[in-house]
Parts: sequence; structure tokens; C-alpha cells
Amino acid sequence: MAAVLKRLGDQAVLSAFWFAWEVHWAALLGAAMQAQTARFVAPGAIGTATAILSGAGAACSIVAQYLAGRASDAARRRIPFIVAGTLLDVVALFGFALAPSFVSVVFAVFAVQVSLNIAGGPYQALIPDKVPRARQGGASAVMAFYRLAGNAVGLLAAKRLVVQPDPAVPAATVTHGLVMLAIVLSVVLLGALAVTLIGVRDEPAPKADELATKQPADWPERASFVWLVVSRSLVSMGLYLILPFFAFFLRFALHVQSYLQMSLGVLLAMVGFSIIGTVPAYLLADRVSKKAVMFGALFVLAAGAAVLSQLSNTQYVIAVAIALGIGWGAYYAVDWALACNLLPVGRAGALMAIWNIGASGPQVLSPAIGGVLVDKIGAAANDPGAGYRLVFELLAVYVILGAVALGFVREPRGEGKV
Repeated sequence: MAAVLKRLGDQAVLSAFWFAWEVHWAALLGAAMQAQTARFVAPGAIGTATAILSGAGAACSIVAQYLAGRASDAARRRIPFIVAGTLLDVVALFGFALAPSFVSVVFAVFAVQVSLNIAGGPYQALIPDKVPRARQGGASAVMAFYRLAGNAVGLLAAKRLVVQPDPAVPAATVTHGLVMLAIVLSVVLLGALAVTLIGVRDEPAPKADELATKQPADWPERASFVWLVVSRSLVSMGLYLILPFFAFFLRFALHVQSYLQMSLGVLLAMVGFSIIGTVPAYLLADRVSKKAVMFGALFVLAAGAAVLSQLSNTQYVIAVAIALGIGWGAYYAVDWALACNLLPVGRAGALMAIWNIGASGPQVLSPAIGGVLVDKIGAAANDPGAGYRLVFELLAVYVILGAVALGFVREPRGEGKV
């Protein structure tokens, strides 16, 4: 029992910054960016503006994450990059909160994206660096628990602090809420950074000549790793349609008046049940096929998205959110472990940055495609809600395609049978 508790404690320390990372992005993507969009952009252009804002800096952030991860491999150190990126992000958050126009919001989001990804590239290599392969399934589930808990805290913070723009609401009130949110996010980030600095030993990674004696020159799992990146990209294309568009789906498709607050409530329910979904994944991830767990989770996600797109009122929204949450949590808890199992020794910084393109790339592309569809379909049908329904139909399609790509992945022997 003592050994299990110590292992959970070590994994919690490794996952602390992931908690802060998700608090940060859940608050921004779940409400703050929608508030800034609704504040400065006319309703007929919200889809396009959302696409621009969601993609602002994200392409450069992918490059920043890869270069920082590769540099940390070369330097054989992770912590200095995590510190620098976090401090730069804190500054960028206040720029976002105080932005006086939509153009300045776009530049602030660009700065936020690049800064935090300088920290994220090296940070995500810590689990493959520190955790033995046979225990990476459990470590991945613990990480997923902390990330999903971070989602919940971020949404709660946004629900408490972000003010829905309205002609009757003074601009100073909206700005004050965003500044308070920036303060909360900064405190959480710096607290998690302190836990990482104190609890994680930044031991040098093996040198290239040391690795040559530990692994073959080729990389047998390369093709499976590529297919897993493709699968994750497709699933993320679907999941990144939820946060940017769900509030506006409630507003235009289901005609909810207090759409921002209801959106945050539903998303919190979804995240709560996603945390529950990590529990069986933790118990099973190192004992059964990770692909089997992922296929089951993707089926639930696709079915939930298809039902959501057909709803005509809010009666069953929570029930659908529960299904989506359980599927999301189970998938989230296992996909990272499978990626870690496929990595060669000593190249985690650069390769995990490539792996994370499966999430960062869709963060750019998915809202861009969805935003254009929302405005075009809504205008053609003379019904703004039609485009938002199509977005959630598209979510189901992306998830199904992700499951097809996952079928080409071969799990390493001894890490669960396919």
C-alpha cells in the first residue's frame, strides 16, 4: 500500500502542471474568448471571428512547442523551458484581459499560445522520461484525472468571473471580470510551476551515444506512432468543436437566453463525468488492450455527438453531456499511455511535441472549418442554428474517422493485446 501511495504521489507531482494547463485553456476556450468575441463582433460574423481567434498563434505555437521540446532534448533539461514559457504566458494573459479591440485580442491570444507552448513542449516529455513503460498506463490515467479536474476548475472560474457582454452591461464590468480571471489563472500556473520545481528532479536525459547501446538503430513502432497521431488529430478535430461553439449552439439552435452560463454548466457536467471515466481506465490501462478501451470510448463519443446535433430543446442536453463526458475521459486517460509505449528512448521532447500536433493542429483547423460552416450554412438556410447543428454532426464524423485510423496502430507486445 505504501508503495502504491508513493507512486500516486509521484505521478501527482508530475501531473500538477497539466492541471494548471487545463484550468488555463478551459477558462479561455470555454467562456473568455466567447465573451471577447461577442463583445467586439456582430452576430453574423461570430463564426468567422471564432475561427480567427481560435487559430491565432496556434500554428506558431506548434512550431514553438516542437522547437522547445527538441531544444530540451539537446540541452538534456526540461525545467528552464517550463519556467520561461510560464512567466511569458502570465504577461500575455493580462494583455488578453485588457485588450481594447478584437484585433488586440487576436494578438494577445497569439502571445498566450506561443508562450504556454514553449513550456508545454518540454513538460509533456516528463512522463516518458520519468515513468517506466510498464506503468505508463496508470500514469497516463492519473494525468488525465488532473487534466480533467483542471478543466472543471477552469470552467468554474470562468462561470464565476466572466461576464456575458450585453448592451446593458458596462464595458468596464466585462474587463474587470477578465482581469480577475487572469489573476486566478496566473496564481494557478505559478503554483503548479512551484510544485514542479520542488518535486521533479531535472536529471539529464541520456546522451545520443548512450542511447545507441540501449535501442536498435531503427524504430519499429514508427508507423504505428504516425497512425496514432493521425487518429488523435481526427478525434481532436471533433473535440475542438465543442468548446468554441457550444455556447453559440445553445444561443442560436436551442434559443437559450443565458447561453453562456448554461454552456458552462453543461460543460462542467461533461467534465465531471469525464473524470469518472478515468477511473476504470486507471484500473485497466496496464492490464488490457489500450486500443480496446479507446474504441469503446470513441463509440460513445460519436453516438453522443450525433444525438446532440438533433436536439430541438434543452431537455436531454445533460444526458448527452454525461455520455460525451464518460467517453472523453476514458479516451483521454489511455491515448497518452499508448503514445508513450511507442516512443524510442531519449527522444520524448521532440516526438511528444509531434504527438501533441494531434491536439494543437486541430485547435487551429477545426474551429476555422467550423466557423466558416456556421456562417455559410446559417446564411444559406436563413437560420443561424443550422450551422451549429452541422458542426456537431461533423464532430461525430471526425470521431468515427479517428477510430478507423486507430485500427492501423499495432500495440507493442506486452502492453495489452490487440
